[in-house]
Amino acid sequence: MLKFLKEAAVYNFEHEGLRFVGLAHDSHVVCRVTKDALLACTDADDASATELMDIFDRYRHLFEDIAILEHAAGARDEINIDRFHLEQPVMRTNFDTARALT
Repeated sequence: MLKFLKEAAVYNFEHEGLRFVGLAHDSHVVCRVTKDALLACTDADDASATELMDIFDRYRHLFEDIAILEHAAGARDEINIDRFHLEQPVMRTNFDTARALT
């Protein structure tokens, strides 16, 4: 099972996305969220790194849920989350609920 310690995410300017880490058994799982996925959570066309970090913090549980599902499906060392994940029916309900709460 993948768990998260609420460590701060890190923005990577080169890859235009955020990185956060989960723990599975005794290993680390690097999780990355694309800028496109972060922007999909808002009505903005673009955002600064600080704004993207704020978006991530608001929707952190959603991105962690996606990472947990991806890990359960077989992803082990690295999980990449993009807009595609937010458009899946199982995540759409979670996304709509998270958006209503913000």
